[in-house]
Amino acid sequence: MGIRACIFSDEVSPDFEEAVRLSAEAGAQGLELRNRMFGRSITQITDEDVRSIQAVCRRYGVEVAVIGSPVGKCDLTNPEEIQLHRAHFTRMCALAQAFGTPLIRAFALWRPERSRATDHERPDLEAHLPRIVEFLGPLVEQAARTGVRYCLETEGATMVGTCAEANRVMNALGRPLALGLAWDVNNGFYCGESPFPEGYALIRDRIYHVHVKPNEAGSLATVGETAVTYAEVLHTLHREGYAGWASIEHWGSPDAMLRGVRELTPVLEKIAQAGVSGEKTSRDHPSVADLTGRG
Repeated sequence: MGIRACIFSDEVSPDFEEAVRLSAEAGAQGLELRNRMFGRSITQITDEDVRSIQAVCRRYGVEVAVIGSPVGKCDLTNPEEIQLHRAHFTRMCALAQAFGTPLIRAFALWRPERSRATDHERPDLEAHLPRIVEFLGPLVEQAARTGVRYCLETEGATMVGTCAEANRVMNALGRPLALGLAWDVNNGFYCGESPFPEGYALIRDRIYHVHVKPNEAGSLATVGETAVTYAEVLHTLHREGYAGWASIEHWGSPDAMLRGVRELTPVLEKIAQAGVSGEKTSRDHPSVADLTGRG
């Protein structure tokens, strides 16, 4: 099975069933659940809502691919917030099991100054690392016991915005299998990192999920305003064994979100066909090991 197209359903329509129908018609095979599910967020949905979501997914032939939780978007100095997010994660584990996915998107605490204009001004990670490990450690252990994965998103407003930061945090926790990345390629770029191949080489063994955002022209042709194409990133992921989801997020409007799926789907189909037939895509993409010398 190759990489499959996924979408954040809440960015398509406030009506959950309409969002699922439109997403499926556009070519999405999976959903990342976050908000707008019968008027509730992922931390608020009831067991009855879960059954309704499952029924809608069956009706349109899509899967719940990822639990798009807010866990870890909390103040590292606020014990009440941290305790609340620990409770949220227990619920996220139960939801992941109910929906049949091991993937829970989550975070590594807010950075002290988190305005988007300062994403490139990265925090002193080493100074905060003990608190990050203290927060993440029990959750990752819980994920391992529950059979799910804590997918740490590279998000500039948090303590982990780049692959290098994610690598440092994973190493501090002993690199357990239950901890990996929801790799938002664009976010790393806007945090000042070259996400591919340099960033990718640091986290290639722990990519459990991928987010696909548009460049300034509203396209996935390139990662942000770099010369790197999403086609080469996804091709390398596929060739090196990644068979997960690529999720369309933050394209600016419902129509743009659906256009993103329609743009992504043929790219993934071409990559899958090339992998089966042995044909090359429009560019002969070397592996990250070839590009960086890392085996």
